[in-house]
Amino acid sequence: MRCLIIHNLASGPRSDEIFAFEHALVRAGDEVVMRFIGGGTEPADATADARSFDRVVVSGGDGTISNVLDCLRDTHVPTLVFPSGTANLFFNNIGNGTEIAALAATCRAGRTAKVDMGELFWKNDSGAIERHGFTIIAGSGFDATIMEKAAPAKKDMGEVAYFLSALSTLEPDVAHFTIEHDGKVDELDGISCMLGNTAVIQNGINLFPDCRMNDGLLDIAVIEPVGLVQLLPTALAAVIDPAGKGLGRPQFKMIQAREVKVTCTPSLGMQFDGELISSNTGVFGARVLPQCLDIIIDEYSPLA
Repeated sequence: MRCLIIHNLASGPRSDEIFAFEHALVRAGDEVVMRFIGGGTEPADATADARSFDRVVVSGGDGTISNVLDCLRDTHVPTLVFPSGTANLFFNNIGNGTEIAALAATCRAGRTAKVDMGELFWKNDSGAIERHGFTIIAGSGFDATIMEKAAPAKKDMGEVAYFLSALSTLEPDVAHFTIEHDGKVDELDGISCMLGNTAVIQNGINLFPDCRMNDGLLDIAVIEPVGLVQLLPTALAAVIDPAGKGLGRPQFKMIQAREVKVTCTPSLGMQFDGELISSNTGVFGARVLPQCLDIIIDEYSPLA
């Protein structure tokens, strides 16, 4: 097997484990090429010849995973996600075992599932349209504020940085969202509008109970205009019912669509997969890219 490993050395606490994973492949007789993102090497450069490999392994945090998978979409090269980041939410949604030897065996076996990505569009301050693929959640409002406040500390503090960031935002800003989706229009006020490709966040909580990464749909959620304390019913529902099938998600307005355009007044900032978008006008949209990735899975994955 000829394997390409793409790794971000600046990723989170499991960053060094990728080298043990590489050694496991080499000891089994596989040919491994390792490339590091950063220092002038961008994901597009690292993946330019991806089709010449039998497997691609992407190692880093959720932002790195998103950036690299955006370049790999529609190549259909079997791709393993290796969890080296702070939260590793996309890896957790895939559901593979985390032990290094098991991941190496899973990579070698090459069993795949076809999964979706979201494709985000936004209008920047100069009026030009920019784009990026996302694997987890893109959004504007409270979630973007949490990501922005947590950014300086997340490398040192890990997931605790997100928790402290949320606690420091007791009264999130409220915006009016005009949501155009598959020929329909909804007008809603809220503290956040999130577009989800996958559903499971920290502590195994399913944020969008009907969301699947292979259903050809995006899940759109607007959180009602409340303060952090008033979100307690939703938080309790998530703790008691992580899957969300019994209690649902109080204070969330849910929509499913293949394509959506959102106008946020006023603009509340944006993020996708934990990456901040600093230049935007509050106008953004997204569409689903169905089954554009071939993700390697093991027998424990819910995608199996």
